[in-house]
Amino acid sequence: MKKVLLSLLAFVSIVGLLSLTSCKKEEAGNGQFTATMESCTSQDGKTVLNGTNLNWEPNDLVTIYGVGGIGYYFANPQTPATVAAFVYSGFEHEISAPCRAYYPYNLTYDGVHIQLPATQTYVEGSMIGFPMYAESNTNMLAFRNLCGALKLHLTKANTSITAIGVTANSQINGTFTLNYNNGDPVLIGSSAATSAPSPSTTLRCVTAQSIDNGADFFIYLPAGNYTGLEIDVLSDDGRYCIKTANVTIPVARSRYTTITLGENDLNFITPPSHENQSGFFSVSETQQVRFSQGNLQYQVSTNTWRFALHQYDFIGYSNSNISSTHYDGWIDLFGWGTGNNPMLSSTDLADYSTFVDWGDNAISNGGNIANMWRTLTSDELLYLLNYRTNSTNLGTANARYAQGTVNNIHGVILFPDGYVHPACVAAPVGINQQNSGGWDGNVYTLNQWSLMEAAGAVFLPAAGYRTPPSVVGNFGGVGSYWTSSTFEAGGRTIVSYLRFSNSYLFIGGSYTDFSMGFSVRLVQDNE
Repeated sequence: MKKVLLSLLAFVSIVGLLSLTSCKKEEAGNGQFTATMESCTSQDGKTVLNGTNLNWEPNDLVTIYGVGGIGYYFANPQTPATVAAFVYSGFEHEISAPCRAYYPYNLTYDGVHIQLPATQTYVEGSMIGFPMYAESNTNMLAFRNLCGALKLHLTKANTSITAIGVTANSQINGTFTLNYNNGDPVLIGSSAATSAPSPSTTLRCVTAQSIDNGADFFIYLPAGNYTGLEIDVLSDDGRYCIKTANVTIPVARSRYTTITLGENDLNFITPPSHENQSGFFSVSETQQVRFSQGNLQYQVSTNTWRFALHQYDFIGYSNSNISSTHYDGWIDLFGWGTGNNPMLSSTDLADYSTFVDWGDNAISNGGNIANMWRTLTSDELLYLLNYRTNSTNLGTANARYAQGTVNNIHGVILFPDGYVHPACVAAPVGINQQNSGGWDGNVYTLNQWSLMEAAGAVFLPAAGYRTPPSVVGNFGGVGSYWTSSTFEAGGRTIVSYLRFSNSYLFIGGSYTDFSMGFSVRLVQDNE
């Protein structure tokens, strides 16, 4: 996938409009299509590329709607590489003009609406998937940038960043309609929802990024004037810093606005220790447990177990590296009972006949001593979700859980025994209901969640699943969490797990799902 390469030829201390200096993106077309990119200019209209070309990369993928339906096309860069021909990928249909083309390929779900993601991925000095659009009556496609961007220049000694959240006074992710506006396109917020409109977007760092000597983080946004813009910066040690702009910040299409936060501006706060909160959940009439700080993760190259740094963290596609014994990243989707063999991805159900609890291992950031943690049983989870008597201040008798979105990640929020919801945070709706507003009904920013987390709330992200041997999918859309339980039915052994999406939540089971890669969230007994 192409990135937007931004040359740093100008510096603006607090807020300044500069042009997007380099906008690498994916374009589309069949064999006879040719595409160009829009020039990026500064506020005074001068080109600031300084000789740096905007280049196509081989196999950049775009979607084209036109005569013939819909088709996906790969870029074949020409000389110079600012121009590319496009080759039909073999998926869907070959298309001819008149047509509409979209970058990235998943920018639209129906050829009409634009879908801006809730989560963007950090890349040094650049952006991934900066949205572009073209429409043409010929085989020549002139792509136009659909967004502008914030450039956050952050400096703080001995600090590394894992995520930055931006909350605006208007919609910045979700579904939009597009007014092409004679080549000066405008995005218009829409309620047509595959994901509901949201005023929050998060930039996630796959690997923590040091800001000791200053670093730039680019987040693309629809053009607009943003008042009261909130920026939440999260460090790799769990601290956070919240900054709110007291001036209107303009973001123009195809330009970026620079915000500089230095050593004295970034005052990180350590959330209250969970050890000083309740955070306990009854799993029977006589037993309480506390959940781990995040989903379980494993690194095969070092044989290391750890908990995710944040409750909303999950790994996604990297779980496809399950077959590599040399993979130095992390996985967080496991076959049932694979505490002694976390890389197992066999389709032979006999390989899962014995349950070995993942908590039997020493968890590096969970005490680093074996047998400190364990997996809930099916009965315990059923009690926690459906039968627990839980007095809270939420106005609902026995408030136990609600579907919701935390830091732009979908999932389920669990309320501990005696939970006191922060007064300054909107109370959740649809409590104890499987489908009442779904996770778009309860949307919490980083700082709002930090207050709920400090009060003991637990979040289970919809981290997807892995089908053996290595097909990973539906992360952000479905959550599946193992229990340690099996039961006999119809002469077969059934394995039990928690499963949820935007519209359902249940504890189910299957005699074939032992080999599926599901999430694991461990607990400690309150003894």
